[in-house]
Amino acid sequence: MKRAVKMFLIIAGIVAGLILILAGSLWYVTKCKCTDIDTQISPDERCQLTLQMKGEPEWPFGSTHGRIIVRYDDQVIRKIEFAIYDDGATLRKENWSVAWGAAGAQVTLVGSEQDDQVLQIMYDGTEEFSGYSEEQITEEMKKRYGSIKACGREGEFYCYDTGAFSFLVQNDLVMNDNYKTEYYRYLTDAYFAGRNRAHEYEENGEGIENSYTPVISLNSSSSEEKEWFCSDVINWLLYVMNDLPYEENEELYQMIEIDYAGETFDYQFLYMQNFSQENISEVYNALYAFVENILTESYEEKVNVKEDVEEETEKKAISDETIQFWLSLQPDCSCQTADGTEYRMIPADRACGSSYYVLIATADGGKSALMVNLDPYLGSGGEAKWISFLEDGQTGFSCLTYSGGTYGAFYRTEDGGRSFEEIKYPSAKAKLPDGTYYNPFVVPEKVYEKDGKLYMEAGQGADGDYYGEEGYCNGLYESEDNGKSWMYVKEIAVR
Repeated sequence: MKRAVKMFLIIAGIVAGLILILAGSLWYVTKCKCTDIDTQISPDERCQLTLQMKGEPEWPFGSTHGRIIVRYDDQVIRKIEFAIYDDGATLRKENWSVAWGAAGAQVTLVGSEQDDQVLQIMYDGTEEFSGYSEEQITEEMKKRYGSIKACGREGEFYCYDTGAFSFLVQNDLVMNDNYKTEYYRYLTDAYFAGRNRAHEYEENGEGIENSYTPVISLNSSSSEEKEWFCSDVINWLLYVMNDLPYEENEELYQMIEIDYAGETFDYQFLYMQNFSQENISEVYNALYAFVENILTESYEEKVNVKEDVEEETEKKAISDETIQFWLSLQPDCSCQTADGTEYRMIPADRACGSSYYVLIATADGGKSALMVNLDPYLGSGGEAKWISFLEDGQTGFSCLTYSGGTYGAFYRTEDGGRSFEEIKYPSAKAKLPDGTYYNPFVVPEKVYEKDGKLYMEAGQGADGDYYGEEGYCNGLYESEDNGKSWMYVKEIAVR
């Protein structure tokens, strides 16, 4: 019996010991064990900072404890304890960043549930940074950026001139400056200088925290301007990134603002990680689609606006002699409606190689005419290619080509030609050899009704050279609102 009790006590003791060992081990692993996460070494290799995690994150979504071991000339001079609030995640390299200064290092601790925590670590072991002299700052700036000239102070900042632009430096531990930001602005100004595209900046912050968001003008709603704008932005990015690579300056290339028709639109760049001279298509196409959406929404808003007050407009008195003179001219295009009325686009004026038109109507074969519209193309000049009306005799369409027939503008009337509006239709998003979008169908050629639907064919203009699966082709578009807006359908082969 005594022997059994003794064995029981021995076994119980062993079990209790194992439990204590297990509990102790668990406590050590979760609370005390230090795991190296990352090590950073100063440029002169005299200072080494090691990031360690202590134990495990507090369950379930608590803080994570860590410490920084500071070694200078191979001697441990400081150990800094801290806690990170990062939704219960383990400590990672991404939780800290280190910036090296002449007198010490600045460590920034980052967590998803806390503001950034900044620590200053002095190489001499002191607790506080007392500042640098102007000579020390100038020496450091020359090491960083080469030949520069000191220009005194602006408030709490020191000012320096590179010969092309000036920048500011703060007298802090790591001598933070805004050299890259000002260089970015200088390169942007240099790129757009002499180009037919206005730009300005939206500025945010002050001093070295100041940032610039380029505001770039979209000049018109034409198909070619959409492509020119996107090409300009892409070439600007490549130009600036040649000196300020994306990998080291991601914060500079976050967004632009697009200025169009008195409004600005924020655009956040996409797919920049893979962007290069050899691979522009993803960035270009995303911008292209965004610009097309701006133009579409702007057009739809314009079409849907209804005036609360009808304004009376005085029509210019046109003499019979003037109308007879116009009747004597050969129209550039004409259309006869079902009731026998003939509409004629007359080139009444010409300037800089473009014609400017009036629209007249005759019902007696040209013996007399009525003035319909003194400016059917809303002030634009070019060459009128065609005009046609639907069976209702009131809804009509016309095309005015320009740039030697390379492009065409599309117009619509719903009151028999007395007023017109320019109609926008979407890009077919064909792809060039480099993968970027463009619209080959830039000259509307005809509008017709079929099986109760309205269709429009757009051709490629004088310079078109796009071949689809069926060979040389036009684009087919369909409208569900009597021609106010259009949807791209498909390519159709043409001779």
